[in-house]
Amino acid sequence: MTVNNKYKIGDKVYFINTENKAMCDEVKAIYVYVYEDYMSVVYSLKESLETVKEEDAFLTESDLKDYVFKDLIDFV
Repeated sequence: MTVNNKYKIGDKVYFINTENKAMCDEVKAIYVYVYEDYMSVVYSLKESLETVKEEDAFLTESDLKDYVFKDLIDFV
């Protein structure tokens, strides 16, 4: 099995933390959970001591803003 994760250790990612605030942090560890019909990649972060699912991590601040505000922009 090959795991094609988006980010590497040392990469900076943008995400929404558990307090619903936008944050940027560095990946310090990568966890891969493999199930019978599903695989999940989770990143452990250096400064915030949080974990974030791959689908909730973004490469740039702009990508995070697009994700958060897309529905609002489509609505207007």
